[in-house]
Amino acid sequence: MRLPLFIAYRYLFSKKKINAINIITAIAMLGFGVGAFAMVAVLSTFNGLSEIVEGTINNYDPDLKISAAKSKTFVFNQDLVQKIQQLDEVKNITNTLEEKVVLKYDDHQEIARIKGVGPNFDANKFDTLMVLGSFELGDSSSNYGVFGGGLSNKLNLFPGSPEVVTVFVPRRDVEYNSLNPMAALSTKYLRSSGIFLVHEEVDNEIFITSLKFAQDLLSYPHSVSSLEIELLPDSDPQEVKENIETILGSTYQVKTRKELNEVIYKIFRSEKWFTFAILSLVLFISSFNIFGSLVMLVLDKKKDIGILKSMGAGEDTIRKVFMWQGSYIAIIGGASGILLAAALVLAQEYFGFITMDSAMVQEYPVKLLLRDIVLTFATVSILGYLISIYPSIKASKTLISNIN
Repeated sequence: MRLPLFIAYRYLFSKKKINAINIITAIAMLGFGVGAFAMVAVLSTFNGLSEIVEGTINNYDPDLKISAAKSKTFVFNQDLVQKIQQLDEVKNITNTLEEKVVLKYDDHQEIARIKGVGPNFDANKFDTLMVLGSFELGDSSSNYGVFGGGLSNKLNLFPGSPEVVTVFVPRRDVEYNSLNPMAALSTKYLRSSGIFLVHEEVDNEIFITSLKFAQDLLSYPHSVSSLEIELLPDSDPQEVKENIETILGSTYQVKTRKELNEVIYKIFRSEKWFTFAILSLVLFISSFNIFGSLVMLVLDKKKDIGILKSMGAGEDTIRKVFMWQGSYIAIIGGASGILLAAALVLAQEYFGFITMDSAMVQEYPVKLLLRDIVLTFATVSILGYLISIYPSIKASKTLISNIN
């Protein structure tokens, strides 16, 4: 095994009779280096973006969300809460009410989704999501709400705006009267206290206010649409979900945070692997430089092949020499690109020298994962091995009688 490795190493760095072989080999190494660098850098960027989105989702969505299985709302009672609080992993339970409403501010009118939250709602975790104003929902004498960034932009609404926001929705207990249509609407007013950003779907339609405001507006005095559960650190959401389902039965459905945002997680995963496939294709195209280099090297080293065979080297030894030659080119080029990319990503991760203006985070998000490095190195090695198969077999089949 050492002989093919040694010969392949000497062939890689020795001077060839045909100078084009050296140039093509250098281009092949450079191609693999650039491809591996791009793969690690891009995958690390996806990791960083995914971590930011996941962080904002964690601050907005609860660990578990309980809702009625067959209706939009259910009557809230303390017996239900006490059953859930029996579980040691449960830290906090917040009752919420959500429904579609119409908002009117100045000359702007938009369909939105109101989310009323109970007094147990943890406002502290919302601090990282607030971009303007503060998280304030008002009291018995005044009503406030915090609005998603997209919705606020549609309404041209900002914290401290002088005009009140009109919120109205069809009343459930009154029939529509064409002579007096406004009588069939439930109307309330509030002001904006802040603007938050989570992700586009939430930002474009959600505003959060007090539960009492939402219940009065929607004529649901004792009903809620869901219970949001916060778990203690290191708790397993899936395990707690199964325990709650056992306690509550089939009347209620329980979803984890990942199940609530299943589409977002799928999009990130699919985009990351789609990008990986494109960069793998780029590496595959670059690998044809190795193919050309090996074919020309076989022609250049025909005499050496003849000498080795005359000395008793078998076809397997000759084949391994050129297999290792192609693998060396791919591995050295790819490893150089991986090391350079890893150094750059780690520098950005710890020092943040690349910054962004007018964004949620100041430093460009990246995160280096060992599995991405291993995956990139494996891709480089496999492509180098596969592209070397045909030239190495061709070299091993060279007959001594045809050397001259």
